Amino acid sequence: MKNIFILGLLTSALTACANVQYTDMVPTAAPLETITVPGARTLGPYSQAVRAGDYVFLSGVVAFDAKTGRFAKAEIEPQTRQVFANLREVLAAAGLGLEDVVKTTVFLKNPKDFGPMNTLYAELFKGHKPARSTVPGVDWGNPGVLIEIEAVAYAPRP
Repeated sequence: MKNIFILGLLTSALTACANVQYTDMVPTAAPLETITVPGARTLGPYSQAVRAGDYVFLSGVVAFDAKTGRFAKAEIEPQTRQVFANLREVLAAAGLGLEDVVKTTVFLKNPKDFGPMNTLYAELFKGHKPARSTVPGVDWGNPGVLIEIEAVAYAPRP
């Protein structure tokens, strides 16, 4: 009798599962939107940022000044400031600001630059501090590049 009861429960459960549409269980993916700063270009085959649902993923940003066509001076302070200026531009193109950033990854060429970079980072992210990872010892093959920062911003749609 007990086995028949369990068998009846299993049959009911299987019947219920068979009637469920898989499309009801899988959320509909939001279309991806490429975000580009007007007049700026990437240094490779990638997007400056991509909106996916409620998140905007920013590619790594280096200290290249699109207005002058040059990299910032090969010192950590001017490069960090230029990277943040570039991050702000990409975020603004997405209708966002630094306050919307939830995660960053900082890539440093020289581990000794961590202290000065960290001081500026704290100054530039006022109040809200996103989660962060830092990867030291990265060599891009370009002696002028000392820092790169990528970011993820949260941008819920109304």
